[in-house]
This record gives sequence, structure tokens and C-alpha cells, in this order.
Amino acid sequence: MPTFHPRPFGWDLLIRAVRFFYLLWGGMLLATLAFYGRLRVPTAWWRWPRACQLATGPWGRAVVLGVGLVMCLAALAEVWELVDRLLVRVMGDQDH
Repeated sequence: MPTFHPRPFGWDLLIRAVRFFYLLWGGMLLATLAFYGRLRVPTAWWRWPRACQLATGPWGRAVVLGVGLVMCLAALAEVWELVDRLLVRVMGDQDH
């Protein structure tokens, strides 16, 4: 059975920061595109016109808007964890 080794603090911080920015940027992009009705489907996908119309219609926009909002909430949770790790590290080092 493999043993668990936690990542070094710097790598953990970097991975969490990248994940935060990815979730925030992607969520804001999806939510904005869906809210303003700017969703576009690549032309190669129009071989299935019914699926493309469904994806760009009101229900498809609602699903994309929901995914975007969930990504923004996940970014909020991720930044919460990031700040928590930083504060634990800083406050733990001040005790010595």
C-alpha cells in the first residue's frame, strides 16, 4: 500500500492558486457568455442541428449559466482554502 506524502508548501500553494484562477476565469467567462446570449457552437458540430439548437437555446444557456456559477462558487471555496493554508502557515511560524 502506498504511503501518503503531503506536497511541499510551495507546490501546494501554486497548485491551489492556479486552480483558483482557472475556476474563477472559466466560471466568469461561461456565466457572462450565457447571460448575454453569446454562446456559439463550432461549425463542425452543426451536423447535429437539433443538439446545437438545444445547446444554444434557453435551456442550454441556463445549464451553462449554472455551470459558470458553480465554478465561481468553487473558486470562492478554493480561495478560502488558500487563505486558510497561508494563515495557518504564518500563524504557526509566529509561535516559535
